[in-house]
Amino acid sequence: MRGAIFAAMFLWSGHVAAQSGPIVTTSYGQLQGSTANGISSFEGVPYAAPPVGPLRWVAPQLPTPWQGVRQATQFGPQCAQPFSQFGHQGDSEDCLYLNVQVPAGTLPGSNLPVMVWIHGGAFITGEGWDYDGTALIQAGNVMVVTLNYRLGLLGFMADPVLAAENQQGQTGNYGLLDQQAAIAWVKQNATAFGGNPKNITIFGESAGGQSVQDNLASPSAPKVHGAIIESGAYAPALPTLAFEESYAEATMATLGCPMPTTAACLRALSVAQLIAAVDPETDTGVISPVVDGVVLPLQPLQAFNSGQFQRVPVLNGSNHDEYRLFVILAEVLGAPPYTTQTFYDTVLAAFGQTFGEQVISHYPVANFGNADYDYAALVTDAGFACDAHLVNSLLAQYVPVYSYELNDPNAPDLFLPFDPNMPNAGDAHASELPYFWPLLQSPLFGKGVAQFTQQQQVLALGMRQSWTSFARYGRPLSPRSGAWLPYSTAKDNIYTLVAPTIQSYTGFAANHQCGFWKDYLLNEAGLPQTVPY
Repeated sequence: MRGAIFAAMFLWSGHVAAQSGPIVTTSYGQLQGSTANGISSFEGVPYAAPPVGPLRWVAPQLPTPWQGVRQATQFGPQCAQPFSQFGHQGDSEDCLYLNVQVPAGTLPGSNLPVMVWIHGGAFITGEGWDYDGTALIQAGNVMVVTLNYRLGLLGFMADPVLAAENQQGQTGNYGLLDQQAAIAWVKQNATAFGGNPKNITIFGESAGGQSVQDNLASPSAPKVHGAIIESGAYAPALPTLAFEESYAEATMATLGCPMPTTAACLRALSVAQLIAAVDPETDTGVISPVVDGVVLPLQPLQAFNSGQFQRVPVLNGSNHDEYRLFVILAEVLGAPPYTTQTFYDTVLAAFGQTFGEQVISHYPVANFGNADYDYAALVTDAGFACDAHLVNSLLAQYVPVYSYELNDPNAPDLFLPFDPNMPNAGDAHASELPYFWPLLQSPLFGKGVAQFTQQQQVLALGMRQSWTSFARYGRPLSPRSGAWLPYSTAKDNIYTLVAPTIQSYTGFAANHQCGFWKDYLLNEAGLPQTVPY
């Protein structure tokens, strides 16, 4: 796909490209891409100015227009991050680039639905160029955009010194503002590539799925046509500004900028220092968008309950055994397996004696025969499935919601090392990704391209058709599933993705014990007991 040339003259946006690739005219200048396997690609497109020097920890600024034809056949650098199974190590702050793919021969004004992908990685790792949109384009004739956004402390550090630099007092949501700048760029330039600027769907997984929620709740986010949340409803409440500023002050003090400090001291810190200051194991959940009163005036779930969000159709879901990935990964990194005793101790430490004992009674180790899987089931239910159930119920008060669960215990496993003794994570966190992005590979373990059975190939096609039809019509459908019915709180109806079928299902909340978790989740979200659930 990359670097291929046209065999003949091709007319694109009024310009002739001979033996080289299609040319489009954006609002910032001309771009020349490449075409192969029926897909035209434009890579490394700047959607904002490099956030370096005085622009570190500043809202993204407009990119500088260029003269002549800019080559768009090489990806831009990934945003600074450590090496992990979810992203490639890098130290560049000049990273605000996006990538566009369309069917070859698409003309300006073709009005293709546009799907803008926001990658996951705990807001610490990941990059857009891991995700090749060919399979989605072939399934649904859409335009696919992937993007980078600032990560770690560079993307999500809320600091009072930085807040004092702008009139709004905004701080901490730089990566989220990057996403919004990219969406705005796409709206401005989609027509040149053949996309419809009035039909943009944002979608993402894990931190990318949470980002989709946050953008729906953000008044500064560009208006879109639809939103898809994959395993992103895992945070009933984002960190408060006070908590994040306290964390930033303590972290910066260890780097030589104790309070009272200056913005000059903060910007003099090296990228290596800022990356090393974040522990991906302990700081997951701390490195996060924050309710700053500006970009995010409200907690997203509170915004959903009150109707103060972008009211568009939503497709929201999770995977049946989300947390198995993390339990197994912890043991890969040296943590001992859970025993019955350490399972009990962990639960009581997390939930307190009284409620912890209730949790233990609902998740006896005998359920799975080992404490690892029992703990994974507990966190899957409390941290993913029932959060998704709550998000469905809140949003369905105002907009059409369509919901799914991946139920494929043999889903391809890309994010654990090669080991014949390694337990299969099954339909765990991120296991839906290869169904949409079959060329995806794990940066750390080198696993991929995913190997599908024939039944899984059928399911994958149905999933891609459902996602792309949602982008086109605001409602998922495929030849095998027909048109999905909207979610109803009364019916608790979702669609289960079981190779090779997509079927309606009404046992989700009972299967994940969401009734048991109701009070806990509503309390975490700061919602009254009277909300739909």
